[in-house]
Amino acid sequence: MGFAQELPPIVKYPPSSYNAGNQNWMISQDKNNFVYFANNEGLLEFNGSDWTIYPSPNETIMRSVKVIDEKIYTGCYMEFGFWKRLSNGQLKYTSLSSKVKSKILDDEQFWSILHFDHWVIFQSLNQLFIYDTKTSTFEVITPKSGIFKAYITSKSIFYQTVSEGLFEIENGKGKLFSKNPFFIQNRIISIFKQDNSFLFLTQYNGFYEYKNEIIQKWVTDSDPEINSSSIYCAQKNSDNSIVFGTVSNGIFIIDSNGKTKYHITQNKGIGNNTVLSLFEDTEKNIWIGLDNGINCINLSSPIFSYTDNTGILGTVYTSILKEGKLYIGTNQGLFYKNIQEDDNFKFISGTKGQVWSLFLHDNSLFCGHDLGTFLIENQTAIPIFSASGTWKFEPIESNKNILLQGNYYGLSVLEKVNNSWRFRNKINGFDYSSKYFEITKPGEIIVSHEYKGIFRVKTNPTYSTVSYFETYKNPGKGKNAGLTKFNSKIYYALKEGIFTLNTNTNQFEKDKTLSNVFDKNEYISGKMMVDQSNRLWLLQFGIGRLQNRVT
Repeated sequence: MGFAQELPPIVKYPPSSYNAGNQNWMISQDKNNFVYFANNEGLLEFNGSDWTIYPSPNETIMRSVKVIDEKIYTGCYMEFGFWKRLSNGQLKYTSLSSKVKSKILDDEQFWSILHFDHWVIFQSLNQLFIYDTKTSTFEVITPKSGIFKAYITSKSIFYQTVSEGLFEIENGKGKLFSKNPFFIQNRIISIFKQDNSFLFLTQYNGFYEYKNEIIQKWVTDSDPEINSSSIYCAQKNSDNSIVFGTVSNGIFIIDSNGKTKYHITQNKGIGNNTVLSLFEDTEKNIWIGLDNGINCINLSSPIFSYTDNTGILGTVYTSILKEGKLYIGTNQGLFYKNIQEDDNFKFISGTKGQVWSLFLHDNSLFCGHDLGTFLIENQTAIPIFSASGTWKFEPIESNKNILLQGNYYGLSVLEKVNNSWRFRNKINGFDYSSKYFEITKPGEIIVSHEYKGIFRVKTNPTYSTVSYFETYKNPGKGKNAGLTKFNSKIYYALKEGIFTLNTNTNQFEKDKTLSNVFDKNEYISGKMMVDQSNRLWLLQFGIGRLQNRVT
């Protein structure tokens, strides 16, 4: 059963958001963390909030951009130069190509800019213009056949010609590095320096390793997909992973051993399958220049998304980790997968229908379901209660062999006997739905009911009968209200604010500081959650963490 892939957050910027051309051919970043794009309509600048477009000096497509120190070098149709920031914050352009205008060929475009020591190299499909920033002079390399691409490693600059092989630049001149047929038969997209070898990424045939003048295939686990793709651009990231973009198959990210970390296509998250440029910024985000827009992938995010394009999983209501497996409860049932593997979710037989909650207690996994309660053992669902749907579970501190469960029609007790969990009894005398409840002390329970408000329920010592219950007048009922216990305190959240239970008076009191999270009409839900690291989370327009504000 196949579904999708766990992915880091991807931010999409369509052309309508940055008000410039569709295509973005090269990307760079300055020391202020501004990001620059060689865009169809010029130099596109993003300061993290606002976009600014600087039209190309000759109103042609901007093909390349490279930030070097205080200058932003760009290349376009028959023109290259640099931009500098003025005192008013705007960028001003200075042409460098005007100094060598006679050497620029008709229709020549500058597709790449490389930086090596004090040289800046402007690459077209015909020539390399090597600019010495110390002397402001040029060396020009014009191979006999056209240039496919130029590359830079830690110690060398290379370029590949169409029919002669691979060259290395020495003292401003091109020197043949290898005329092995491999370099004539394959177009090289990128060259990566390894410890004692070079790694070549080809356009159509994947990776090859070059060591001691011997070229051999460097195998990855994505070779079948890579070999059927046309690779357009690539780069090595700071963690030594390699990201490369294709003409029609999205992007791949592989680790230093050739194992695929991600393959992301348009139907899995990015905005377009044609990738024209890639760049890793100072915060380890991967920017993607697309044929139609810009995307940014936050690879360092602790949050991942999993999109089920098949609809088989349904809407997710709950999840939990146990022994290396991720369990998710949905409106279609209970599913699980291995968390460390790019694995598919598998359905647990017998759980078809709505799952409300998952709870781990004493190494036992409980599933609250529309059909009742299941105990999950070895990915098998064992029914232990079926008289009513089950919302949630709470342990009793004084006895780990007893669990309270909130049901559609009140509260009931589960008990562990002879190392086996079973249903013991319903707590008689309280028949209201108990979706949210917390135990304040032995024999006393607070229950939140969306349409009736908050109940205070007292039971006998054995939790068999309710001896007394009352409804709080303040605070009242609230749509999407939430109830939870955090650091031994009971919190109740609704549109009017967040309240805490005073255990001395048994009354709820409004917490004015915490209630500010609902300012500006941002309330959509009072649901709260305490995670495994003992942090309290609250759902609003987005997700907010209250830990630093709760004592």
